[in-house]
Amino acid sequence: MIAGEHSVFVVRGEDESPLAAPWDGNTLVTVDDDATRGWDLFVNTGDQWGPYDVTTRWLDAEPGPPEPRWEDVVEVSIRATGPLVVTEMIDNTPAIALLDTPGDYRLRVSARGRGAARDDDALDRAEHRGADDDGPPIEWYLLEVWAAPAADPEVLRLDSPRAHELLNPAPPLVIPEGEAGLATARRIGRDVDGKPGARTLSGELGSVSTERTIRGTRRKLFFGFAHLNSWSHCWVPGPSWSYSDEGSEDYQIGSSQWSWSHDHPDQLTGEHGAVRTSLVEVARPHRAVRRWDWMIDPGPQQVPFWEQVPLLASPSIITVTLTQHRDEARDPWTTIRIDHEHLPVEWLEDMETYWDYQLSIAEHAEFGIT
Repeated sequence: MIAGEHSVFVVRGEDESPLAAPWDGNTLVTVDDDATRGWDLFVNTGDQWGPYDVTTRWLDAEPGPPEPRWEDVVEVSIRATGPLVVTEMIDNTPAIALLDTPGDYRLRVSARGRGAARDDDALDRAEHRGADDDGPPIEWYLLEVWAAPAADPEVLRLDSPRAHELLNPAPPLVIPEGEAGLATARRIGRDVDGKPGARTLSGELGSVSTERTIRGTRRKLFFGFAHLNSWSHCWVPGPSWSYSDEGSEDYQIGSSQWSWSHDHPDQLTGEHGAVRTSLVEVARPHRAVRRWDWMIDPGPQQVPFWEQVPLLASPSIITVTLTQHRDEARDPWTTIRIDHEHLPVEWLEDMETYWDYQLSIAEHAEFGIT
């Protein structure tokens, strides 16, 4: 069993000799052309964490056609200068023996479960899964090796959900509210950074509310909405937002999560500011309350985000409520309501537009059913 946090495990030797010629003509196996990593062969998983059930098998001769249960199957020629193991990319544990003798070999990698839909119980487990997880496997891999002269790599089968997703990417997601949402973020970010044209905040506070009903179960939606800062970084071209947290995946009350947008088009935190959030209340899967602070540099020199100070005299509070019902066909739908309190009155219209934009991303990207 192998677990990790990088959506990959590796075939690795004891020295820095390349195992194979660079190859990325499939979704399952990658031989990197980066000279600093050229001695590893990467097996790309569907799930980020695992654990993955990994079996290695030495064969005396080329096997027959792969069994139908294997969804993805590829073959590649490798040259071993010493023993090879299959292992986690960073920690090198566990090290599962693949072969012991130097020589030219053919390696077949077979996989099933990559990108498979998870039921609600599996999603609950996934929220708390990490690299040390010892739960049941969620993907299965078979690595078979036999002596053979070098030959071109070959794709025998790519039928998993993950392979289809990568080989047939969906067209770019178009969010009707996208232009307005990003414009409001830029206005607030300008205020946070104190750039020319920034509004003077009067200190008067108010609240906004917005809601939307989208397809799917609230159990699938809850984790994302309980921690929602911005989904623009996933759906708008540009460098991603950055995040730092202290156990937020375990719904730890009071643990801080930081996010900052830098030069991403979604400028809700400003270029130099940040947002600090922490959970105040969690009632899964229907309600989460968070404290939300806009943070700024105290000046005159830019400081790390953890040394920034709150922009507002008191934190704003976000309450997310999820209510599920079923339509006549018994398909699940969830109404998500966002209440954001203690906001500067100058930001009320902008923040209502912004949260409606984030709800629209969730609807059009089908977060409740994918």
